[in-house]
Amino acid sequence: MFNECRHILTTGHKCKSPALRGQAFCYFHTAARRFATTRSTSAESIPFPSIEDSGGVQIALNQVFRHLGAGRIDRRHAGVYFYGLQIAARLADKSARKASETVRDAAEDPDGAILAPEKSTCEPPADCINCRRQDFCQDFELWESDVEELEGRLEAEREADEEREADEER
Repeated sequence: MFNECRHILTTGHKCKSPALRGQAFCYFHTAARRFATTRSTSAESIPFPSIEDSGGVQIALNQVFRHLGAGRIDRRHAGVYFYGLQIAARLADKSARKASETVRDAAEDPDGAILAPEKSTCEPPADCINCRRQDFCQDFELWESDVEELEGRLEAEREADEEREADEER
């Protein structure tokens, strides 16, 4: 079993990648949050959301337009931002994920950041062996042959251990 990343994407969906052990976030979001909390002294810095998905790219585009319209950045800087966001949009399209759960409940970490609810997810096929949900698990059919193979290996190891113990007693 592993915990899922608790980051909420700008679309309102949960990241769902495996969280780092003992942490609330996956590798990517741990690094992204560390970078996002770095303070900038530049008067031209624009507060962007994470631009990992199309929703984040759209919000970032709006931020650039607002700053350009308000005269906080010049056309040259806006052009650089737009070019970077164009690349981000292409990457977001390429890595578009299938639909996931929309976050319906959230928590706050000590820094005030919003977190998705904590959730543990199984790691097939090893977790399937002792799982009580086998009968109604949607993914079990995908792993059933692997589980049977793993169970066979475990049974063979148990039998070998029992034979070894019996030989030692003689």
